Amino acid sequence: MLISKPVYFYGKGILAESLIQDAWEKTKVSQQDEKPWGWADIHPVGHISIPAVGISHIVLDNISGQSLAFGPGHLSNSATPGASGNIVIAGHRDSFFRPLKNIKVGDMIKLESKYNTQYYDVREIVPTHANDIYWAEDTDYDCITLITCYPFNYIGEAEERFIVRARVVE
Repeated sequence: MLISKPVYFYGKGILAESLIQDAWEKTKVSQQDEKPWGWADIHPVGHISIPAVGISHIVLDNISGQSLAFGPGHLSNSATPGASGNIVIAGHRDSFFRPLKNIKVGDMIKLESKYNTQYYDVREIVPTHANDIYWAEDTDYDCITLITCYPFNYIGEAEERFIVRARVVE
């Protein structure tokens, strides 16, 4: 009984990851939003990879609690992956975005959307207060902004954020 619950959640996570990957592959082919399962209120909008720190994840369409449990999410009022402007993606510091603690200025970020693939050069790495919404605002240049809670080893609800801003490589 004690091990059945962890095994259930682990298995559920593996199945969800597989279904989300399949939905992403279908999205790239059809260029239509594909849900990973029939009743899902999420769908993949991109794939982010940062080889220097070992990140490679499907990006989901929102940053709800449910969405962030399955992967990084796109902030809906920011530019969509593949578009011009500031594309904002958030993820949990204790799972999908934990490797960001090792990112460095100059590292490359690859963001694949259903329309194209863009590359970004990391320019800024800034810890900031959670209420600082400047980073999510639109910009007059094409960039990607990654947001996670900070510090990485903090237990509980952190009051700071770790921001990574990268500019598109032309």
